[in-house]
Amino acid sequence: MKYAALLIACLCAIQSKDVTAATRVGRPMIIHRLSVMNLEIWTEQDPEWETSLKQSATALTFSAETPALAYPPAHMSWTIAPRMKFQDGELEDAARGVLYQMALNYRTLPPEQLIEAQYGELTGYEATFQAEPRNVPVDVHVFFGHREGMPMVVMQVVTLRGKLAHLAEHVRRSWTHLRYLE
Repeated sequence: MKYAALLIACLCAIQSKDVTAATRVGRPMIIHRLSVMNLEIWTEQDPEWETSLKQSATALTFSAETPALAYPPAHMSWTIAPRMKFQDGELEDAARGVLYQMALNYRTLPPEQLIEAQYGELTGYEATFQAEPRNVPVDVHVFFGHREGMPMVVMQVVTLRGKLAHLAEHVRRSWTHLRYLE
């Protein structure tokens, strides 16, 4: 009799946990609708990441950084060159070219392998490499993608070496919701 009551209590607990998981509210995010970039970008709300927008002669970059006391420290960026559009067959070569330039900027070698990936409505390629800017060992995870007929978006996350796994959910929540405004 005792075991039957215990079994029923366990089944009730499992059932109530499933209902809670199904009705759980998602983690709050800040939605940035950047018409100048023609992109909708999601960033963390709690804690709120510090954001900025920079424009160069050929590209726009939206950046988000963890607050000062957050661990691990991280930097995410989304870059778009509005005039650079590629056909699907050209995207891998374009991604390799951008990856090569990024590796030069980080003073390291580019990774050999690009992996096909999709985030939200963007399809493309991603890669991870290590670097040591200013003698600080970091991991860099990069995605190069687009929606056919739209400019390529380069997304990257940079954090201390060995800490990318700690940011996996931040990246998933942000990158899977990226979309073009039009």
